Amino acid sequence: MQRIASFDVFDTVITRAVGTPSAVFLLLGRILKNMSLIGCTPEAFACVRIDAERRATKNAEDGAVSLRQIYAEVQTSLGLTEEYSLRLMNLECELEAKVIRAVPGARDRIQNARNHGRRVLFLSDMYLSSAFIQKQLSRHGLWMDGDECYVSCEYGKSKRSGKLFRELLCREGVPPESIVHCGNHPDADVQIAKHIGLHVEPFLDGNPNRYELILDSHIRETEGLSSAMAGASKLARLTVPAKSLKEEILRDVAAGVIAPLLVGYVLWILRRAQQLRLKRLCFVSRDGQILFGIARRLINKLNIACKLQYLYGSRQSWNLPAITRIDQEQLAWIWDLTGFPTVRNVLSRVCIKPEEIKENLNSIGITEKRWSVNLPGKEISAISDLLLEDRRLHELILQRASQKRSVILKYLSQEGLLDTVDWGMVDVGWLGSLQDSLERILTAEGKKLPHGFYFGLRKNPLGNQLDRREAYFFDERLGLGFVDIFPRYGLLKWMEAFCSADHGTVVGFEEEGKEVRPVLKENGNQPLLEWGLLMIQKTVYCFTENLLLDSRLINVDADVHNATAEALKAFCLKPSLPEVKAFADFPVEIGFGKDSYMVHLAERYRWKHIVNSFRASKAMHDHPAIWHEGALLLTPPLVRLALKTALFVSHTLRCTIRPLKHLIRRKVLILAKQIIC
Repeated sequence: MQRIASFDVFDTVITRAVGTPSAVFLLLGRILKNMSLIGCTPEAFACVRIDAERRATKNAEDGAVSLRQIYAEVQTSLGLTEEYSLRLMNLECELEAKVIRAVPGARDRIQNARNHGRRVLFLSDMYLSSAFIQKQLSRHGLWMDGDECYVSCEYGKSKRSGKLFRELLCREGVPPESIVHCGNHPDADVQIAKHIGLHVEPFLDGNPNRYELILDSHIRETEGLSSAMAGASKLARLTVPAKSLKEEILRDVAAGVIAPLLVGYVLWILRRAQQLRLKRLCFVSRDGQILFGIARRLINKLNIACKLQYLYGSRQSWNLPAITRIDQEQLAWIWDLTGFPTVRNVLSRVCIKPEEIKENLNSIGITEKRWSVNLPGKEISAISDLLLEDRRLHELILQRASQKRSVILKYLSQEGLLDTVDWGMVDVGWLGSLQDSLERILTAEGKKLPHGFYFGLRKNPLGNQLDRREAYFFDERLGLGFVDIFPRYGLLKWMEAFCSADHGTVVGFEEEGKEVRPVLKENGNQPLLEWGLLMIQKTVYCFTENLLLDSRLINVDADVHNATAEALKAFCLKPSLPEVKAFADFPVEIGFGKDSYMVHLAERYRWKHIVNSFRASKAMHDHPAIWHEGALLLTPPLVRLALKTALFVSHTLRCTIRPLKHLIRRKVLILAKQIIC
């Protein structure tokens, strides 16, 4: 008895580089509009094409409709001649061929069936002809002589009704149990095939996931770009192998959430660099590592002439060399303390050992025994006053700053940043302090200053700093963008997590022969590498390589803020439990330089947090987790319910008590005035 392996076609062995099949119609509308073949907008044409298929399917026997039948409806709707309608139909076929890709792994699955002695057949509920489908299968190495292709429009029968499967059984003369069918549609390829008696191997990964559906739903406002992102996400998911459930989740979130967000940012950077005629773009470590990798993969696709480079830098390695005078503004970064501030780690930021200024420290009551202990606020203020007022310390700090500046200038010269060309620096955010430091170093030498590009910018307490910097996602200084997408700056931590690098922070620079090289806290970021960082990076780069950026089909300059923000919110605010478990142990670095430490992204709440919640939502502040929604899902149901109730009661009480206090205060003041009068 002959054994057969039957395969569904679209989204099983071949797929499109867009989110959903109907996305092709908007792309076609753009082509037709550019060729002056339609008088309506591309969006209007897409609606006409969708409605035409719906009517033709309803009117056809068993819903098995051909492309010619669909275009007969289009012809009527748009008042076209038959010749004109035929031309549009041929252009649709050309476009389909252009956006069709082989599903990663499909060739191996088909070959495996051949190796097991099975004859290969292809079945499709499709309006395109078998000749067209066969040509695409051949082009992608999926078709061999002897294969057969059954298409619903040519038999007037569909898989969905089961009639196309029965037609296959009749023509091949085999019983149902001799066929193994592989397909992506839960009904037509799985339930119906099983009901008829075929063995079924579902391939559901070819269907769009929730993030891809979100991206594709914004196709009109993004003029096709978000749908291309949905297609790139699908191809990245299907291309990058995962060895565990955790890796699978990291890959899928990277493809559907992280990659669209970051690629949208980099597309904007490259477009702005081109508009500003910048000759060089420097992506500052470490947040810039993945952005640099994306830009390298995009720049050739976009045909932009701009040199890209990865620039090593950090607050610790740039802030000290930038000190040119001693005042509150230039020393402010020293007091950006996290964890357990000690005399040693505070002074280490300006390259001073406590032994060097022992007498000065004794004069403010800080003895040697207290150099390595956690400092209270009073002693921190005393050290601050000492550094600002002691002239001998001024000289020492300026000397160390000058030494560091000499080395970093050699590094900047080595990287070509002391030339006269216009250039830009790229960072994630948030205050622009790194650019401030770099500009002070360059200004002291009379060199050209960079234009800064940021994902987001917050208000800087030292000034608005509106010159030479702009932001993509939000700009608090100007009151623009998605400022409040997450409470309490949650977006900042997410972006820093998404843009993590595989190496440690830069703690300084040193000369090695004629070269200057960065000194890293660690060569490899081991906690992140063990967590799965490489899976994130690999998937993001695969997404970028698969992204359709043909300006004839989509608007590569379209605004994708809403689309990517909605996908991001779906993940961050409404995650699934498996997603939370995969991301919960992400090691978030708090602080900077040698003083940094790690916490997990999400940890479950405990009973103590319920008690704390009655103190100005203190549960949220005391809890070490950054991802509140993730922490809630990890929390046992009883504790979760109690916490939500406590937070609600606490909020209600505060909303009631505050106005009451205000009212009582006003009454007391009025009464006091009356008594006085």
